Amino acid sequence: MRKLVLMAWACWPLLLSAEPTVVTLAADEAHPPYIYAEAGKSVGLYVQILQRALAHMPQWELKLRPLPWKRALATAELGDVDGLLPPYRSAGRDWMAAYAGPLYREEVVVLCDGEAGVGAAPSWPDSFSGLRIGTPRAYFLSRHLSAAVNRRQVQRQDFNDARDALAAMAGHQIDCIADDRFTIEFEYARAQRHPQWASRMPHELTEPYVLETQEAFVGISHNALARRPELAEFIKALDLQLAQLRANGEIGRLVRALPAADKP
Repeated sequence: MRKLVLMAWACWPLLLSAEPTVVTLAADEAHPPYIYAEAGKSVGLYVQILQRALAHMPQWELKLRPLPWKRALATAELGDVDGLLPPYRSAGRDWMAAYAGPLYREEVVVLCDGEAGVGAAPSWPDSFSGLRIGTPRAYFLSRHLSAAVNRRQVQRQDFNDARDALAAMAGHQIDCIADDRFTIEFEYARAQRHPQWASRMPHELTEPYVLETQEAFVGISHNALARRPELAEFIKALDLQLAQLRANGEIGRLVRALPAADKP
């Protein structure tokens, strides 16, 4: 009996070490079809990709906390959560310490009302001079857009999401909307099916002007890394798994498996 007790005590540290380490990410609650909240939970393409990656990382458990993007940024920067989903690496946030990814390459576009006078073959920023452009709140969308705003060539107005911006454009409160192409299309299609929003949408969407592409990542802040040094191991392991998912075509299969209304 004494031998069995000693063996049990010897195994106790191993049992403890088998418990996965929890990592919590602040996740954008309004960036469909990539990452958004439904019934208080994060869903979307990026959630599916991370689920595939974490299936090969049994020592880690990932939890997502859906938040408005501006609050997600502040929470991640302070280190109150372990990381952020899905920052663009080119956004120049010096408080970010490490990234895993990319998860996917998004296409940032400017889509305008037919009466904005942009023309059939626009050029940036000349064709958009003086126009009011709606953007998702706190998002760094494009270096080209930021430069034009700083030079006061265009006016930027922030909205909670693409649906609100589309409604504002239909009501002639703004002239254009800047966002990811498929986020705009997703929100437009979803609003068209909603009785309270359908009448507030533009009659149709014009062909957008492509500003640039942006790659989305999982990010870890310096403050979070200082608080939990083991996050360096997590982000390295996640980056490796994401690279394998890109190489074996699994991310492409997930994109093709999305419902038609959600598909990039």
